[in-house]
Amino acid sequence: MNSLHPGEPQKNDPELPALPRRRIVLRPAQEQANLDATPAQTSDSLSAPPASRVRPARARDLDADFASRDATDLYLAELSGSQPLTRDGEVELGRRIEAGERAALDAWVYSPVALRVFGEMAEDVQVGSVTIQDLLLNPDADDPASQAIPVRLAQLLQLARSLSKVSGPIVPSALSDLAAGLCEVRLDPSVGERIDNALREAVEAGGAEASGARATLSALRRARAQTARAKAELVQANLRLVMATARHYQRRGVPLLDLVQEGNLGLMRAADKFDYRRGYRFSTYAGWWIKQAIERALLYQGRIVKMPVHLADSRRKVLRSRKALSQENAREPSPEEIAEHSGLPLAKVKAVRDLSMEPISLDAPIDEEGDARYGDFLASDGATPDEALTMRRMMEQTRDLLDGLTPREREVLRLRYGLDGEADHTLEEIGRSFSLSRERIRQIESKALEKLRSRSRDRHLASYLES
Repeated sequence: MNSLHPGEPQKNDPELPALPRRRIVLRPAQEQANLDATPAQTSDSLSAPPASRVRPARARDLDADFASRDATDLYLAELSGSQPLTRDGEVELGRRIEAGERAALDAWVYSPVALRVFGEMAEDVQVGSVTIQDLLLNPDADDPASQAIPVRLAQLLQLARSLSKVSGPIVPSALSDLAAGLCEVRLDPSVGERIDNALREAVEAGGAEASGARATLSALRRARAQTARAKAELVQANLRLVMATARHYQRRGVPLLDLVQEGNLGLMRAADKFDYRRGYRFSTYAGWWIKQAIERALLYQGRIVKMPVHLADSRRKVLRSRKALSQENAREPSPEEIAEHSGLPLAKVKAVRDLSMEPISLDAPIDEEGDARYGDFLASDGATPDEALTMRRMMEQTRDLLDGLTPREREVLRLRYGLDGEADHTLEEIGRSFSLSRERIRQIESKALEKLRSRSRDRHLASYLES
């Protein structure tokens, strides 16, 4: 066996004692740096040259493998320190979020500018330019308590409209009731954006309302910071739920960290819409948002050809029915059986089956050697250069022959035989365009063909027929 450095004697040289075997230990980079800096590194050390000069191939491969998993490992290490919330903990954070939202609403209702914007929204709803559902955070909730919210919001907007027209001092209890009612219905973020824009415009315009609008914006920043902190804690405590959900969707064409990122977006969306007063756990509510975000990401990122959401739902039904029937009958089910089991039309089952096939690149190699590719075995629909040249010459000589006919004879043949890109026409169709009978068009056609046969230049076309 050769030594580590060129020019050194062999290990089994009889003039030198045998060197003791050295054990190789892989250490973290920081620990290795500390060891390298110690005085123990003396001249009797027979270690390999520094890593900056020689990098064994095996070590480089290990580093590349570690680097690919490094981000995932770091993220998992961070998640290991987070603890899930209890029901009481979720309720406490929900109350803190509600308190921050209530503080923002208090700042709004005590601002004449915000009251005026609420009054404008009431007018917009009245004329139909916007709907009540456009102003709500959860307009699609189907429980009995939520169905009364649109009516309640319409009443609150009318109250705000009336208060905005009061010239004197407003009773504080009326403003407090308005803020409490708006907190119950939970407004869409677009409402806040509209009010904030009006407040900024009032500050920029100056005048009597500028100082009040500036104070309102300052109060809004403090209230929203309080809400953001509570939502961040709620999201942070449920990041492990996102990771657990994302693991079920691995190996579907999207990397795990990308799935986690999409799931985190769904988790944040759930934190925005969570209402602790409904009685359900946030983890249960967020699970649906996380799954929806991940499945949507798979639709748009996991396939080369994007699939619409409604087709993806049908595809899942078909796959579930196919799996159930295969397990039940121990054979591949037919499309008719899948359609009956899934309740989908047979045509849709066949269409979804075709969509389930993954596309293959024409440049992909057929075998491991890579000498042949799929595109090499596909016939071209276009003509070869020789065929295109022959066709062009034949068309030129055909036009020369047609020039010897009358304009009407030439037009009849052009329509009858689809020359110059025209489609073939029947005698009746040509007769209608010329206002002539079918028999008369047939006579014109026969006469024109007879002229072409009698011309001496038809020998030029005979060569094409022979070939």
